[in-house]
Amino acid sequence: MGGETRRRISLVLGLSLLPGLLVTAVHCAGSGADESGSAGAGGGAGQDASPCYGPGCGGTGGGTATGGAAGSGPPPEQEIESSFRSPVATGKFVWAANPESGRVALIDATSLEVQTFEAGNGPTHLAALVDPANPDAARAIVLNVKSHDATVLVADAQGKVTTKTAEVHEDANGWTISSKGRWALAWTDAAKIEKADPTEGFQDVTVLDLAGKEPKSVRLSVGYRPTRVYVSSDEKRAFVVTEPGLSIIELDAGQGPFVSAELAVTDDPLESPASRDVSITPDGAWALVRRDGSSEVGVVSLADGKRVSVKLSGPVTDLDLSEDGSRAIAVVREPAASADAGADDAAAPTSASSDVALLPIPGIFTSPTTFDTKTIAGESFGSVSVSTSGGVALLFTNATPNDHLTLLNTASGVGYLTHRTVALKAPVKAVFPAPDGSHAVALLAPGAGSTKPGAFSVIPVAADLPPKIQGTDAPPVGVAIGSNRALVTVRDDAKKLYATYLVRMPELQVDPFKLSSPPLATGMVPVAKVGYVAQEHPEGRITFVTLQDGKARTLTGFELGAKVVDGSQ
Repeated sequence: MGGETRRRISLVLGLSLLPGLLVTAVHCAGSGADESGSAGAGGGAGQDASPCYGPGCGGTGGGTATGGAAGSGPPPEQEIESSFRSPVATGKFVWAANPESGRVALIDATSLEVQTFEAGNGPTHLAALVDPANPDAARAIVLNVKSHDATVLVADAQGKVTTKTAEVHEDANGWTISSKGRWALAWTDAAKIEKADPTEGFQDVTVLDLAGKEPKSVRLSVGYRPTRVYVSSDEKRAFVVTEPGLSIIELDAGQGPFVSAELAVTDDPLESPASRDVSITPDGAWALVRRDGSSEVGVVSLADGKRVSVKLSGPVTDLDLSEDGSRAIAVVREPAASADAGADDAAAPTSASSDVALLPIPGIFTSPTTFDTKTIAGESFGSVSVSTSGGVALLFTNATPNDHLTLLNTASGVGYLTHRTVALKAPVKAVFPAPDGSHAVALLAPGAGSTKPGAFSVIPVAADLPPKIQGTDAPPVGVAIGSNRALVTVRDDAKKLYATYLVRMPELQVDPFKLSSPPLATGMVPVAKVGYVAQEHPEGRITFVTLQDGKARTLTGFELGAKVVDGSQ
């Protein structure tokens, strides 16, 4: 294959330890989504199975979640996760693209063997292509932003890589991958384009069919300014959230992909599209619509476009779907009764309360007044995070400084809708549950009286145990979390302080390591049982950490005689 290079690397193992850390105790957030473009209905299925969050990481949101009309009450909730993108890992491999050289590196996370391959001109946006029938397979796709095409890369069991290329539209900057890896949709997120002209609608979507020996691309036009893209779990339809509403793409209708409909998701077609948050159930049957400052949740049947509204107790500040799409969890930070009480006695903190509504799907469509609501007095929260396994809703606010995290049991049976609240000793910024729901990691802002620039907490969720609070010498910027390990990176460019932490669960043991370069993204390779931190470096640099024994190995120079050094190099 033209341009292929293959190197076998002699490993020089080493540990980069902060003072006082024992050598034997060591150590690193959709539907990636957002190189996958979204985190729902198969949109994030092409990403690494371990969630990763942080600069350069994919996450769960689709933009900023706002909690009310401008000037009315506290600032909006912020979905910090939504600005993150995940590095790409499939099987035991990690893929890294170099837009300057036009090459993509394939790194074996177990041996640190490196191969590099020619892609198109300017390979930039990577996404993993997961095959559920072969989870160890290594497949990825990269957008080449200068040659306006995409390269599909497939590695066999021996690491031999083949590449195929297909055309995509100009300005594409995001991927949505179907859950079984057949379809890859390249689209343009205007939020990532600086000073975009209003006449630029970015309405092109390129649909790539990857089922055959050669990828086939079809270019379609959807509504103005797409913001999220979903693919149904059966891979038959795609849904593009746009300013006018929802563009529906038929993927597998026997005549090639085509746009079949544009559905309205609101009664007011002229309302600000930035105020809407649209979620699609994994089966592609229903859309749920939350609007800033509105106490109503819209439920749209994607079969015929019919809509109903569900009235809640106050403006809905966040809404999250369960993994199977059978339930939506909506949060009301300020119920109407609570807001009235606050108006009468604004100084009384005991008047605060927030509501959580659990909306059954599809039952809520035919019976929009039948759902469970839980009011939690004395607490104020406007955001919710739910693990892949579900069972517990994690409730918090980052609209105002608040160190409380409320854990609400949403599993049916004994204990349903019981809760407990823990104090994390510093204001909560974001919360990320482990896939199995047993633990969570919260990123924290500096608290009053603290000399630390940042902090994070590890919270037992399945067990009623106290959280672990960890101060950091630089602000946390990234999280990757699995069922029994988490990796947290911190970064302070002014002080040139960079580090990564290995979190062991259920022990709640936290071990830090210095990094020599600014961290860009954090991820996990479950098959290889390692985590990694990609870093800024002119020749490319990634630090790998074995999750069981915590040994750190840093790989520097993917294309210039790649070598492994200890983390201090």
